[in-house]
Amino acid sequence: MTAALTKAVQRLLDRPGIAQLSHDTVDEFIAKGDSILFFTGNAVRYPEIDDVATILPELLAAFGNRFKVGVINPDTDRAAAKHFKVDIRPSLVFLRDGQQLGVLPRVRDWAIYLDEISALYAAPQHIPEAV
Repeated sequence: MTAALTKAVQRLLDRPGIAQLSHDTVDEFIAKGDSILFFTGNAVRYPEIDDVATILPELLAAFGNRFKVGVINPDTDRAAAKHFKVDIRPSLVFLRDGQQLGVLPRVRDWAIYLDEISALYAAPQHIPEAV
């Protein structure tokens, strides 16, 4: 990322297990297990970025730290934003074993986060039919 990081995003990146990713490194990062991609952007244009950066560690704790988290700036990494169909900033993209389960854009109420994340991971996973 070449854009300046806010203090809240930098604090998030300073936490163990939180990685700064680019389009070139994201596939390996999300390949196994449950992961969240945090799409940030320009905090002047999207001030909610700092709110999500502050909430995210609390979400991790609420779900037993089961998620790996990667932070991506779509303003400097448009390829990653396009790949994951992220148009709104901030957005959290939820994945399991590299498969995208859903996107939660903007800041939400705590209870809504908990309900929506639980629903994303409770839904049966689509398994492609053999041809």
